[in-house]
Amino acid sequence: MATDTAHAPTTLQAAAHETLVANLRNAHALERQVIAVLVAQLDLLADFPDLHTRLTEHIVETREQARRLEAGLQACGSSTSMVKDALLSVMGLSQSSVQGFADDAVLKAVAADMMTEHLEIATYRTLIVLADMAGKPELRPELEQTLREEEAMAAWFDRNLEPITRRFVEIKATKDAADPA
Repeated sequence: MATDTAHAPTTLQAAAHETLVANLRNAHALERQVIAVLVAQLDLLADFPDLHTRLTEHIVETREQARRLEAGLQACGSSTSMVKDALLSVMGLSQSSVQGFADDAVLKAVAADMMTEHLEIATYRTLIVLADMAGKPELRPELEQTLREEEAMAAWFDRNLEPITRRFVEIKATKDAADPA
C-alpha cells in the first residue's frame, strides 16, 4: 500500500506549524496581558481624555485580536494555553499596580504601552511568516488585520507622545503650585 506523500507535510512545514501554534498561544497570552494592563491604566487617565478614549478603543480591538488568535489556534487544531494566559494576565495586573504608585505613572504607562505595541508588531509579522511556512495562508488576512491595528496604535502613540508629556507636566505644575509642600 502506497502512502500519500503529496499531502503529507514536509519536515519544514511541520516545524513551522509547531512554531506557529506555540507563537499563536504566546500572542494570545500577550493580548490577554495587554487587556489587563490597559483596563487597569484607565483609572490613571482622568486628566487625559484623548488617551483614555484611544485606550478604551484599543481594549475593544485587543479583545477582538485575542478572539482572532483563538480562531487561528482552532484552525491549527489547537487551543489557547490557560496557564500562559493566567500567568501573563497576573503579570500585567502587577505591572499596572506598580506603575500606579509612581509620581509619573502616566508617562511610565505610555512608554510601556509604546514598547508593547512594537513587540506586538514584531509578533504579528512573525506569525504571518510562520502561517505561510506552515501552509496556513487562510490565517494571513486576520493576522494582517491585527498587524494594521497594532501599527495604527503605535502610530497614535508616536503622534501623541509629545502632547501627553506636555499635558502631564502642565498638570504637575498646577498641582505643585496649589500645594507648595
